[in-house]
Amino acid sequence: MEAISWIIVAVILMFLALPAVKKFPVCQSIIIANLVIFLLSLYKLPLNDLAFRPSYLFTSKSYTIFTSMFLHGDFYHIFFNMLGLLFIGIPFEHEVGRKRFALVYFITGFFATLAYSLLSPGDSYLIGASGAIFGVLGAFAASYPLKKIVLPLFMPIIIFIRLPVVAVALLYAGVESLYTLSGVTDGIAHTAHLGGFVAGVFLSPLMKVKVEKARKIEAEDFLPFVRNGREREILQKAMDADEEEVKEAWLSYLAREVRCPKCGGEVEFRDGVRCKKCGYKR
Repeated sequence: MEAISWIIVAVILMFLALPAVKKFPVCQSIIIANLVIFLLSLYKLPLNDLAFRPSYLFTSKSYTIFTSMFLHGDFYHIFFNMLGLLFIGIPFEHEVGRKRFALVYFITGFFATLAYSLLSPGDSYLIGASGAIFGVLGAFAASYPLKKIVLPLFMPIIIFIRLPVVAVALLYAGVESLYTLSGVTDGIAHTAHLGGFVAGVFLSPLMKVKVEKARKIEAEDFLPFVRNGREREILQKAMDADEEEVKEAWLSYLAREVRCPKCGGEVEFRDGVRCKKCGYKR
């Protein structure tokens, strides 16, 4: 591989290691990695080394299924994909946690590539994060259909609207289905979008366990685990929230931050909030 390709691979691995080492949100890590790689690829976009083609599927270059998810062709390509991660990926990770988000993102990205390989004619390059983003949207809508997300509308001025995620999912899935069935060739991998979306829907049962547990959490259950001003601020925002969905989002976020005051272990939700390691609870 060329030097620029090795640098991009190093950037991908570095930012994916960040959530494990520093407990940094996975979605933000992916966004930053994509932006850094896009800037690097302005020098040279290493299509031959890191982009995926259907003919690579069962060869030594099958690793491009993964690396192609971090390449983007132009400003508009990365801009709209990162908007999708910002407004869909971040709230989804707040609901399900880092591990489940990463699982959905990369598994659906793989199935998006597989759908593209099986359903698209030719052997053209596939790059971009949109297949995985559609996978996140499908899992989000199937697991939390009535959760509302904020979306920007680009008109003469930019306005922001809040819609149930299922409405957003049905709209985008319908459009992608029409493009796929009509056989439109516009340079956009609509089959990958649809493949990722369907894979996300099928992964949603893994998310529902989290949904059922999160509903039982009360803000007061976290009081024995709050140790510093930042955690107290998050707890207060949850307690002050007027809407139940906003409260749940803050509590889900807090659950990933707090640690057991006795042994420092992570918490889990079982009859309230308790330590995974020593079983301490209020």
